[in-house]
Amino acid sequence: MDKDYKKIVQQKCIYFNMRIICEKAGINYSTYRGWKNNGRAFSQKKAKCLYETMIEIIKS
Repeated sequence: MDKDYKKIVQQKCIYFNMRIICEKAGINYSTYRGWKNNGRAFSQKKAKCLYETMIEIIKS
């Protein structure tokens, strides 16, 4: 079963500076905010990228 990256990112974003995470992941911060705050479209691919960037930050 694939992970639900959107759900994971929503749960864990409180622990990160998401502006920095988005910058490192190459995702526009306003796109992330639009999804998080207004329910705008956001792909699992982008969510997975954010998740993987969070993991990289933790490991470094």
